[in-house]
Amino acid sequence: MTVVLVTGGASGIGAAVARRFARRGAQVVIADVNAAGEAVAAEIGGLFVPTDVASERDNDAAVLAARETFGGLDIVHLNAGTGSGGVEFDLDAYRRIMAVNVDGTMYGLRAAVRGGARAIVVTSSLAGISPASFDPVYSASKHAIIGLVRSFGSALTDVTVNAVCPGFIDTPMIAAFRDRLPEHGLAVADPDEVAAAVEQIADGDETGQAWAVQAGQLAKVDFPPVELVRC
Repeated sequence: MTVVLVTGGASGIGAAVARRFARRGAQVVIADVNAAGEAVAAEIGGLFVPTDVASERDNDAAVLAARETFGGLDIVHLNAGTGSGGVEFDLDAYRRIMAVNVDGTMYGLRAAVRGGARAIVVTSSLAGISPASFDPVYSASKHAIIGLVRSFGSALTDVTVNAVCPGFIDTPMIAAFRDRLPEHGLAVADPDEVAAAVEQIADGDETGQAWAVQAGQLAKVDFPPVELVRC
């Protein structure tokens, strides 16, 4: 039996991932600050754990709940995230975005590794690969996630650590500007496309990689090697 933990699983990408793994017989734990996750968990016969990923303690508690309820932990999808900092120098928004996206990833990675997970997939973004002028702080946080993934992926053994990098996905996060995206030639993808990518990445054996998801296609991001100058 496979045990899967999904943060931010109450809606959007996380809910699609939870449903996808449940359909193949996995026991799924949904960890989310949004109580709507309880309904998703009930729908798929899983477990809901109220979780603020910006809390170290909550991340540890979610992993512990998975292990105590289902006897182990195999796959963790660290999906919870936030944005909408805009281009203003709003330090409160900066702290909130970094706490959820960066601190939450670090706490989740630590809890997942200590909990014995064999595969960890973190949701970054295409904004973590290229600049995003519409939300610089969000973009910076997603760049930081890729840095954590690539570094821990090369440092850790017995666990794969990868990032999935979607573009604009039809989730509540883009609701405020979704209707304007097609005017600029920007496609909006379905969360199920990302869920399929997460499943494929988690089932694979590569680690320390960032994977772009666009138009239903999954592609590994190639970062140019940098040769260190030695004295």
